[in-house]
Parts: sequence; structure tokens; C-alpha cells
Amino acid sequence: MIKDEKDYVVELLAAVLKDQRPEPPAPGCDWGAVYKTARRHSVAGMADYGLERLAEEEQPPQEVRQAFRQARLTGIAKEATQHVTVTELLKTLDGRGIRALPLKGFVLKYAYPRPDMRLMADVDILVDDANTRAVGKILTDRGFSCEHTGGNHDVYHRRPYMNLEIHRNILPEQYAFGGYFDHIFDRAVLKEGTQCIYAMTPEDFYLYMVAHLTKHYAQGGTGIRSIMDLWVFRRFYQDTADWAAIGAGLEAMGLKAFGDNLMRLAGVWFDGRPGDELTDEMGRFILGNGTYGTTQNMELSAFSKVYDAQEDFTSVQRRYLWRTLFPAMDHMRQVFPWVEGRPALLPAAWVMRGVRAMVKRPKRTLHRVRAVQNTSEEEVARARGFYERSGLQELEHEKKSHL
Repeated sequence: MIKDEKDYVVELLAAVLKDQRPEPPAPGCDWGAVYKTARRHSVAGMADYGLERLAEEEQPPQEVRQAFRQARLTGIAKEATQHVTVTELLKTLDGRGIRALPLKGFVLKYAYPRPDMRLMADVDILVDDANTRAVGKILTDRGFSCEHTGGNHDVYHRRPYMNLEIHRNILPEQYAFGGYFDHIFDRAVLKEGTQCIYAMTPEDFYLYMVAHLTKHYAQGGTGIRSIMDLWVFRRFYQDTADWAAIGAGLEAMGLKAFGDNLMRLAGVWFDGRPGDELTDEMGRFILGNGTYGTTQNMELSAFSKVYDAQEDFTSVQRRYLWRTLFPAMDHMRQVFPWVEGRPALLPAAWVMRGVRAMVKRPKRTLHRVRAVQNTSEEEVARARGFYERSGLQELEHEKKSHL
């Protein structure tokens, strides 16, 4: 049964994936809310393919229908631009002997009925750390501006909507997962007709998707699209991937329970399987987010990792706020590589970080500080319980936080 407008977005997507006609909307459907949810989760363009299957009398008002249609057309143009740009870049990298491994949506989009249905805000490519500068030079020579360097990846942008993330690590280093992804190139497969362009095995790609989803889920939430990605992948590779090896990999990474719960939720949403209290709870959490979660959930998640019911909550809150404003070396060296091995420079880096935050994101920065100050112990305890029920009991994949 479709409960509300958020559920109807899932219904539209499921109909597209299964090549079916969606159920008609409930009487009094707030089409503006349907569009708002679809847009926040970066699936409005794909949802439009579902809307066109509805009878004329079931369609949304013209202005809402036009907004969906525009999202679809923008997605088509964006996918075409990304495809041409990245294909040319990979050809250049191959010619220069720079090994590269495309990640996430740029690979997965071909498992969808149409590649433009898997909208990407950016394209992610893994290269060796020693080659990041050379790749950056190639990109800036092609009109890209460098938005950020250092840490897990460098960010490049070219108008109107080409965003590239050049990764030196497949995941941020605080997400260890038992070192599973440390030498991913060693297990990757060289793409036919190339010398340096690689692809992950289906097994590693699925494990990477779950690991990446875990990062977002545990940091503040994830969106509809991440659950849909798992379902699409599983259907596409149902008969060819080694699912026993995938299960063993999830076990080794400490993500077996969480991974199983994610697939149960995907089955509820896209196969129409019966849910239970946990899948309902996880579904509400995800539908209430956008593509990458919310600031409030991010703070609750971070608090839940250091929360101890035996310790005075006010003390934990004060120390957490201090660490939010003045992060430790392992975080700061990712933002400002020049502080590594130079702890005396940390105060200067903290000042630069604070000034940058207030100049570039003043509202978001103040909102984070207020969120920390206003978070209650009851909210943190509730969040911790939710993450544990989801299957992230110990968060063994993440390095311990030292407040």
C-alpha cells in the first residue's frame, strides 16, 4: 500500500525498473511534495519515465509535470556530457600510461534501463596518488577549475555541470573495512582494448557500493538512489556474480547484517515483498533524507559513536563541540596536507578552516554549531539504537574517534 507522497516516488521508480504501469496516486495526492522528494533524492528525471505511464486523468498538474520533464531532459543532457568528457579523459590517461578505475554511477548507469536514469552529481575516478597532479594538469588544460585538493580526492569543475572527483583512495582513510580496498587495483580487471583502464570485478563493485553506502548512512543518511543501486546491480548480475564470495566479503568487512538489511529493504521497495518493523524504520529514515542525508542526522550519528550512558552527557557534548571546531591531526592533514608532521601549524590551519567555513558556508556552519548545542541525550540514545538495529552495532569499519 502506498502510504504517502514519499512512498509514491518509490512506486514510480519501481514501475520503471520493472517495465510496469505504476499504481495510480492516492486521492488528494500532493504532487508538489512528490516532486520535492524526487528532486531531493536526485531521481526526478527517472520518475518522469514512470509518470508518462499513467493515464491522463492520473497525471500531476501541468506545472509539476513540466518540472519532472525538465529534470529528465537535464539528466539526458548531463549524462551525454559526462559520457563524452570522461570517455575522452580515460582515453588520454590510457595513452599516457596513467592507470585509472572509474567508480560508482559512471559504471552502474549501464545496468539501468537507460543510462540517464542514474543521475550523477559528479564522476569519480580512482588513480594512483603519484598521478593526481598529472591528472589535474590534464583537466585544467581542458578548462576545468580546481575546487579542492588533498584528502581522499581532488575536485574539479567545468561549466555547466561537469564535476570530477579524482580519488587517491577509494574511500576516506578513516573507513578501513579491514583494509579490503587498500590494493583494489591488484584485483581489478584491465578493460579490453586498453593498457591502463581498469574495472572492478562484480564482487568488489558490490562490496564497494555497500561500503560507500555505509559511509553515508553512518555519517548522516543516504537516499533512495543508493538502495535502488543495490537492487539494480543484483538484478543485472544475479546469475553472473559470485554471491557467496560477496557474502563472505561483507562478513569480513563487518557489514553482513547491515548489507542483508539493505537488501531486504530493497526487496520491499522494488519487489513488493512484505516489510517488517525494521525495514519500515530504515525506509522512513532514508525517505526523510535527501541524496546525501541531513546535517541533523550527521550530528546525531557522530554523537552516537562516542555516546556512553555512564558518562555525563554535558561533558561529552562540550568535548564533541570542541573537536568539531578544532579537529585532530588525522582530519586536518586531509584538508591541509601541509600540516602533516607539523603539529605546531595546527592553530593556523584551524583559523584557515574557520574563516573558509564562515565565508563559503556561513549558514551551514552556524547550523552545525547550533545542532551540536541543541542535541539532547535522548535523541543521541535513540539514534544509537537505530544504527545498532540497522546492523551497524560496532562500526568496526571506522577508526575509533578520540575526543
